[in-house]
Amino acid sequence: MFFLSIPQAWHLVGTWSEQLPSESNLIGMGQTELMMTLHSIFVPLLLVISYYLFNRINKNESRKIKG
Repeated sequence: MFFLSIPQAWHLVGTWSEQLPSESNLIGMGQTELMMTLHSIFVPLLLVISYYLFNRINKNESRKIKG
């Protein structure tokens, strides 16, 4: 209960939340840079997972046909 009564850092006067301009974002990237970064992470990940699932399904299908 004691920890809940302590104000968080973003509520204190003079912290980083008051020093940022109101229109800036916190990560320092524009919309284009953010989309390119997210696509470079998630598109290869999606391709690898899709390839793995495709191979797994094909192996299961070939076992059903043979046996």
